[in-house]
Amino acid sequence: MFFIPGFLISLVTFPGVIVHEAAHQLMCRLTGTPVLQVCYFRVGNPSGYVIHDQASSGWKHFLISVAPFLLNSIVGMLICLPVALARVESTPMEPLDLLLGWLGLSVAMHSFPSTGDASSLWEALKGPKSSWLLRIIGYPVVGVIYIGAALSVVWFDAIYAFMICFAAPDLVMEMLA
Repeated sequence: MFFIPGFLISLVTFPGVIVHEAAHQLMCRLTGTPVLQVCYFRVGNPSGYVIHDQASSGWKHFLISVAPFLLNSIVGMLICLPVALARVESTPMEPLDLLLGWLGLSVAMHSFPSTGDASSLWEALKGPKSSWLLRIIGYPVVGVIYIGAALSVVWFDAIYAFMICFAAPDLVMEMLA
């Protein structure tokens, strides 16, 4: 594997960073958690962020933390769906297909919450607002986030994006045929 600095990856996949932060902000609004500051994209570390008040419950904090995984995965897959279907039908690639493929992969690559999200969730899980059920679900999720972050050095985020954008639709179409 080869190393590409994170800021270059963020520049190339900036739509994914924007959707990632928008997912956090959307979930804050849906849970009634006040948002204090939002940066959808910048060149630096982190490449984007949402600063919000303390969520009123552990479950709300959990939802805010994992929102990018759900939203980026679904949006990335939907954006790539026309390209994936064209591949299944073996139709020639059009310029729009290339644009949609890049956009969908960019969004899906930023599905995994950051280690900052994981550490924030970890602290929330230890707090009095967290039920035993949330802790049973939440602690493994925090572990998966950290594992995903560690595996990003071997392009796990790109592999995940490719899998949900292209391999999953291929598999579904194969099963339906």
